[in-house]
Amino acid sequence: MKTIVAILGMFICSVSFGQISGVDDQLDSLLSYETDPVPVYTKDYLRQYNRYKRIIKKVYPYALYASDVLYELESDAENIAKERKKKKFYKEAYKDLKQDFKFVFLDFYTSEGKMLMKLIHRETGMTVYDIAKKYKGQNSATMFNVMGKLWDQDVKAKYDPEGEDKIAEHVIQDIESGKITFNSKVVRVTKDEYKEDQKKQRQRQREYKKRKKQNDKDCD
Repeated sequence: MKTIVAILGMFICSVSFGQISGVDDQLDSLLSYETDPVPVYTKDYLRQYNRYKRIIKKVYPYALYASDVLYELESDAENIAKERKKKKFYKEAYKDLKQDFKFVFLDFYTSEGKMLMKLIHRETGMTVYDIAKKYKGQNSATMFNVMGKLWDQDVKAKYDPEGEDKIAEHVIQDIESGKITFNSKVVRVTKDEYKEDQKKQRQRQREYKKRKKQNDKDCD
């Protein structure tokens, strides 16, 4: 009987040892398993990413639209032989484009306008200044540049995906891969809609100042 018990004990020990050995082998294989590196972002990076995401989702459709329009313009212009007629065609097209989006651009915040300038360069390979010069002429482009500075906008801004626009490029890559939901539909703003929006903004500003004044008074 003792012999049987001893044999059973040896059998159990050998099985247990084999199981432990198998676990060790699995651990070894897990330790040697390689995966793609997981990026780690700082809080400041994520804060900037979320800020750019909000801005880009709003203005990127217009950069894409500008790219499509310029492509169509160039395709149509190829059929115009005379340079004078081609310049006239460009000016008319520029006029129509400006009319379509005049109040859209006025409705943008400064940060949104700056991002749009860069994204247009990304999508077209041309700065806003270059586009104005080509389709409207040097004098108009110069005036456009001066007006841009008055509104704190750089119409000569270029997109730098490897430098200062690296985080913005990260957002766009996530949009293109489908990680970020994105609506590419272009929304036009009429003159009346723009004026109504400006009225609401002024009302919000007055209410904010009124609340701030009241809070300051209560603290005193």
